Order: sequence, then C-alpha cells, then structure tokens
Amino acid sequence: MKRCFLPFLLLVLVLPAAADSVEPTHVIGMELKSAVETFGLPQSMFSFRGSEEARDDVVFYYADHMYLFWYKDRVWQVRYDRRSTAVVHGASLGMSRQEVEAVVPERPLVENGDSLYFNLAGSYPIRVRLAFSGSALSDIYVYRSDF
Repeated sequence: MKRCFLPFLLLVLVLPAAADSVEPTHVIGMELKSAVETFGLPQSMFSFRGSEEARDDVVFYYADHMYLFWYKDRVWQVRYDRRSTAVVHGASLGMSRQEVEAVVPERPLVENGDSLYFNLAGSYPIRVRLAFSGSALSDIYVYRSDF
C-alpha cells in the first residue's frame, strides 16, 4: 500500500492548484514551502526588473497564468494575465470597464490612467489593480501596498 500511495502523493505535490480556486489575498504573505504545497512547482521562474534596482523580484509563473512575485521568502504580489480564468472580487479578465465597475463591490474605485484601483482591509494593506488594454480588462494585480 505504501508503494501506491507514494506516487500519488508526489503527483499531488507537483500538480498546481487552479489559480481561480484560491483567494489571492490568502496568497499574499505566503512562504515558499506553503506556495509549493498549494500550487506545486512553477512552470517557469524569472527575475523582473523593477523601476529601481532594489525593486527586482523573483517571479514564479504557473500554467494557469498566475504569477507570484517574491520579496525575500514571501509572496508580496499576485498577478493574473489576460489568459487567466481567475475572478477577483467579481472581476474577470476580458470584461469591459463598465462591466467591472458594475460587479466589483469595493468602493471607491480609483481611476489612474488605464487602471482602476481599490483597497482591501486585512492584517496589512492590500490593493487591487485592474489594468485595461483598450476596453478590456487585461491584468489583475493583488499586492501589499506598503511595499
């Protein structure tokens, strides 16, 4: 019985969870071990150059189009790109700005350029950025706003 269980356990550990099944605010602050246990190993890992050298990030990319941005040993930002099926506070990728404004319950929605922002309460400040390309929601970012 142990021999049958071990391959199953290994399979469960390496298969990622679906990004749309996890509340992104629960991912913020997650440590490496918990992230790998929850999502499995990333499909790829890369560095992302921030606006300043001190703002460089290591990023894990998952096949369901979720990105985890790391600061030291914790996730500080989650991103979903236009191909993701994730829904964040009612908003899903591909929606128009009017549809997003109608379904997102948080207020105020602050407009800045091609994005709408709103804040969430928690043990630390979390902000959501809904980025539009043309008239469609193309990226969702959930991040610690005190970084």
